[in-house]
Amino acid sequence: MKNNTTEPQILQDPHNGKERPWRVKKMRSNVLAYSFGRLGQMKKAARVRACGSVLTFSVNKKTGERRLHDANFCRERLCPMCAWRRSLKVFHEVSRVMSKAQADRPELVPLFLTLTLRNVSGSKLSETLDMVFDGWKRLGTAHTRFRHIVSGWFRALEVTYNVKSDTFHPHIHAILLVDKDYFKRSSKKYITTAQWVQMWRRALRLNYDPVCNIQRVKGREALNEVSKYTVKDTDYIRGDPKLTDKLVDTLSVALKGRRLYAFGGVLKGIAKELGALEPDTGDLVTIDGETVRPDIAVVLLTYRWNFGFKNYVLERCNRDDEL
Repeated sequence: MKNNTTEPQILQDPHNGKERPWRVKKMRSNVLAYSFGRLGQMKKAARVRACGSVLTFSVNKKTGERRLHDANFCRERLCPMCAWRRSLKVFHEVSRVMSKAQADRPELVPLFLTLTLRNVSGSKLSETLDMVFDGWKRLGTAHTRFRHIVSGWFRALEVTYNVKSDTFHPHIHAILLVDKDYFKRSSKKYITTAQWVQMWRRALRLNYDPVCNIQRVKGREALNEVSKYTVKDTDYIRGDPKLTDKLVDTLSVALKGRRLYAFGGVLKGIAKELGALEPDTGDLVTIDGETVRPDIAVVLLTYRWNFGFKNYVLERCNRDDEL
């Protein structure tokens, strides 16, 4: 007797020589959904559990290249699936803004600035984030030297977790645009690292010197830093459910309603012109603004998350004569 069963076709989505992490992100999103459920946040749990359960790709008949055509994303801030897609979108949007800035204002060059402060406990995280954002505003609006030297900026918040000390480390990554003559030591525009430390200390109203770093931008290095996750899912998706719940609860409260990314100065004007003022919002499907041409995309492949296989399995293949 013949066995008519066929092996399931598992999703494969290579990009630049690497497999995109659909499976990993979906599995971590499921862990987050269980955590929300244990915390009594059932609506969030349901949304995250359904996130990315169905993915449809359009396929280039000539090259085999595929692009995401449709998906059901939940958009919860801590969802690993959505956070990954959001980071890709932020990278794309900031790249567009920076490219236009370099074309329109060639006399300006980018710097990469990192502003930190000491780790804090979970109970202090929300008020510390208030202090960080207020400090950034004071640095950009009240500090005369910053306003006179920095023509434009983009800033992003990152929060990391230290499991050994059970503390959080909030810090800001920023890209600054300054005049080319900034680097002349004889210029009054140049700000040393020690001076940045004192400026940030006063802006935060601290009683200690925080760690700061300022450097020239090399290639896409700064873009990678400012567009990465606000919080890595590996920081709060832990092997211990109790610890996971504690971290998810703390971060959900602390990050709620925050504007995690922002433009200022000439970059804000360019971002507004390009429709990129809120780079982490909007469509998470066509994040690069491109799709496969309709006359070439003759196949739509739909994959559904299979809890038994713990992977995406091909559910439907619509060819050109079926579209």
